[in-house]
Amino acid sequence: METKQSVETSRDVSPEDLEAIELVHRRDVAATRAGDTNSLKLLMDANCIVFPPDCEPTGGHDYLDQAWPSPGDETKPDILELEQDWQELIVFGDFAYEQGLVRYAIRESTGDIIRETQRLTRILRRQSNG
Repeated sequence: METKQSVETSRDVSPEDLEAIELVHRRDVAATRAGDTNSLKLLMDANCIVFPPDCEPTGGHDYLDQAWPSPGDETKPDILELEQDWQELIVFGDFAYEQGLVRYAIRESTGDIIRETQRLTRILRRQSNG
């Protein structure tokens, strides 16, 4: 599991901004790998909207509740690979826009392995603690 930061950034990105954003990336990957929806929800604004492939846009917390198996669910897929490759980051005030690719491989309960690459765009908001 890794996060690549081969990012083209805007001029006003401080080292502290980059460090905080990288921490979000690491927490995202760790929570995704563990299937920890509660930790993923802590990374999302309660009002965020998720635009998953082949699905209708939905609230982020609702999406996690619907799309992710609950802890201990025997049908939960094994995440074999997960890589975030962020390619662009623009910081404007307390917000940042980032876009890149997420590549993953999962083994479903049937034993089938599915590999996908998805383009991801996120809007991040600086929290009161930095």
